[in-house]
Amino acid sequence: MLREVLDRLKIYPEGTYFDGTLGGGGHTEGILQRLGAHGRVIACDADPVTITRAQQRFANEPRLQIRHGYFYAVCQELCDENVTLTGVLLDLGVSSRQLDSDQIGLSYREEMPLDMRFDPGERDQSAADIINNYSPEDLATLFRTYGEEPAAWKIAQAIGAGRIVKPISTTKELREIIEEVIPGRFLIKTLSRVFQALRIAVNNELEELEQGLGCFIDRLEVGGRLTILTYHSLEDRIVKQKFRVEEKGCECPPRIPECVCGNVARLRMIPRKPIRPSHDEVRKNPRARSAKLRIAEKIVEK
Repeated sequence: MLREVLDRLKIYPEGTYFDGTLGGGGHTEGILQRLGAHGRVIACDADPVTITRAQQRFANEPRLQIRHGYFYAVCQELCDENVTLTGVLLDLGVSSRQLDSDQIGLSYREEMPLDMRFDPGERDQSAADIINNYSPEDLATLFRTYGEEPAAWKIAQAIGAGRIVKPISTTKELREIIEEVIPGRFLIKTLSRVFQALRIAVNNELEELEQGLGCFIDRLEVGGRLTILTYHSLEDRIVKQKFRVEEKGCECPPRIPECVCGNVARLRMIPRKPIRPSHDEVRKNPRARSAKLRIAEKIVEK
């Protein structure tokens, strides 16, 4: 959704923009193409391989500053540096390179180490650590909470039994255990939900998003826009609820005639409903089919 994102980010030639999920650099490149000589982009990614590739790709681009780290941590750095932003983009999807990597272990389609950490230096606990050390009860809760998996308890019990025989260390070993208890017609969706739940837990993704939203709203200039691409209901719910809270402002009960909480509306959603990818884009890139683009504009300082 490159065109939709860039159009709604409302890019000013001399603005300062933040790309919180650098990935392959497509969105960053698109922003740079619309900037003038004095505009700049600050882009970050938690994946060190992504950072290295981006540094090579944009080696001759002085308007781009690349930082290694999760976007909330980088936003805190911007707070310390008193940097204000004209616009913010967060593409919360996992890149095709990461999904296909034989090192991270995000895909159930190939045999890989069961790791899932975007940055092993910042996250101590791998997916294998969770699978082998969590109790079946905690695993079931994780699969239900982060994967919305109906068969969470059945899968957790199977994992608990399987790891007694041998620790589970690869994506193939985990898949084989799930295959034993899930009928074939439900298998792919179940695998997707379980692997999603593990990835979210390992990288602390939902807390990162919740904290990052508040930080970026603070950093935005009045008139600046926050554009966010989500790919599953958990992310989208967090973004939608935060936007609604910031758009409403006052939290006083209806029975109170005048506001006493002091909260003011800081955002205006544009539009109110998310934008979905076109049929043509989904045909060209099936991984975009679940994407939702939400946009909010800052209307007042806190």
